[in-house]
Amino acid sequence: MSAATVTPAASRWGFVEIVKFVSGVTTLAAELAAARLIAPAFGASTVVWANTIAIALAALAIGYWLGGRLADRHPHERAMARGGLAGALMVALIPLVALPLLGATEDSLGEFGGSFLVQLVLVAPPLVVLGALTPWAIRLRVSSVAGAGDATGRLYALSTAGGLVGNFAAALALIPLVGTTWTFIIAAGLLAGVCLPRAWSSKPA
Repeated sequence: MSAATVTPAASRWGFVEIVKFVSGVTTLAAELAAARLIAPAFGASTVVWANTIAIALAALAIGYWLGGRLADRHPHERAMARGGLAGALMVALIPLVALPLLGATEDSLGEFGGSFLVQLVLVAPPLVVLGALTPWAIRLRVSSVAGAGDATGRLYALSTAGGLVGNFAAALALIPLVGTTWTFIIAAGLLAGVCLPRAWSSKPA
């Protein structure tokens, strides 16, 4: 492989790119569904949304750091797929964990403290795992400095495009039509469906 090559042309668009797009869908759909889930207890004020955004950013930042370390230790698609499956499972479990947690915090911690704690418990863990997929994807697609910018930019663009799809799909279709719980399940199911076949592949890839 020459120094100017990042990846073979055949593998430039494949499993890694699909995971990045779908994980973007799952991430934004889960964030919106979580905000809707806690709204009856804490409202949707500027304070609550500030907590939502801050926790999402912090969780993703931790995920980027953690994913970079894991990707260097396990630089193959099978490990990335298992990370995606873990994130999908955590998203699917959010509605189950939310019920007792909301009941325990609604009246005791107030708008700021309650919404912060609830989202820290519900949203941060899956977003850490989903955030880890980004450096993993970059590690798998960039094999030299030459062309690294193109590969990295493409992966971030795919993730952001997926986020836009997840944002509008959740807000305009899923939450109004099937409700918050099913929005989590559908968002998680999409990512799990993409990752499951590769997660137990006989070859790491």
